[in-house]
Amino acid sequence: MTNHAKITSPSINWNQIFSLAALNAAVVISWIAYHNYQPKVLEKFQLTDLAFFMVVAQALILVLIPPIAGKVGDIMIAKNSNYFIVFTIGISITAMTFMAVAFSVSSAPIPLSILKMILPIMITIWLISMNIFHSPANSMLELFAPTKQLPIVMSIITMVTEMLYALEPIVVNLVDLMGPVITFVFGGILLITTGYWFRSTTKNVTAARDTTDAEAEKDNYLIVILIGLSLGTVMGTLQNIFPDILHESFKSYSSMFFGGKHFVSIILAITATLAIPMSKFVEKNGLEKSFIIGCIISAVAIFIVFVSPIAFISALACILVASGFSMMAVSAFPLALKNLSVQNVTFGAGMFFGASEIVDGLINVFQNLS
Repeated sequence: MTNHAKITSPSINWNQIFSLAALNAAVVISWIAYHNYQPKVLEKFQLTDLAFFMVVAQALILVLIPPIAGKVGDIMIAKNSNYFIVFTIGISITAMTFMAVAFSVSSAPIPLSILKMILPIMITIWLISMNIFHSPANSMLELFAPTKQLPIVMSIITMVTEMLYALEPIVVNLVDLMGPVITFVFGGILLITTGYWFRSTTKNVTAARDTTDAEAEKDNYLIVILIGLSLGTVMGTLQNIFPDILHESFKSYSSMFFGGKHFVSIILAITATLAIPMSKFVEKNGLEKSFIIGCIISAVAIFIVFVSPIAFISALACILVASGFSMMAVSAFPLALKNLSVQNVTFGAGMFFGASEIVDGLINVFQNLS
């Protein structure tokens, strides 16, 4: 078995960073579109009885598929095979499934009985394929920049993804305006385009190297899982619990057009805006210290939002949540990579992303049970 090490580029390769950021942006937009139209599609084709099954399936897929895809990727690297097979298959199947769903929900003459059978299967395949390519692609982050500059690189990706999540209400309005058919076609084209850009910028990147540059001799999977779980807990709380709490906290400022989700969007916009300044703090203070500080700030601020009856204090706490979460987002993935050995980087990245989805999945399951 060939040994592989985690050595990085001597300088930041911005073309690769921007292509990875674009790919992550396409994933976020696809998720927003999926969450917007999935219940509508199930209702349109009288499949609402499958709603809970789809929620459970999504939770399991988001947690389990990234590590599996990562393991396959590491095996291919070890065998000097085409490392991008996993990525290419994932992107291709996802885009094709998007197109198939677009055709299915159009006025195409497909019998309703057949649609009821194939739509849940296509949605499940889409969920799986979406998670096949994400962690292998992001696990290459350390190849695009020097280790010490990973926080600034991660800040770019954080800024892009969190700003898109902040703009989710606007994105939802846009996809509603386009309709499901155009949305699914656009999603497929977007993934293919950004996937091709990422593949073209990384075609000369090799994963086969000498082990002398490795930082971690052993895989600290527990630490990797805890890092992902901590980051996912804050994000899951913001996306699923904060809307109702903030709607109540700022009810005098709420209306039928502006509510809890929009307040969360403001928090995420602040998170994105602070990403680059936070990367400087992380570079200066180190990944471990920065991540721990971010966790503490986020936890304390979230607790204040939960218990404070005063809107002004809640508003200040929300700013602190954004600050702490931004610090966590910038430092979390580089810190996870630091705790992985050279042979299992992609698998470890998959574990990180899988762990980050646990809380969100549990919240969604319990919310659908109630």
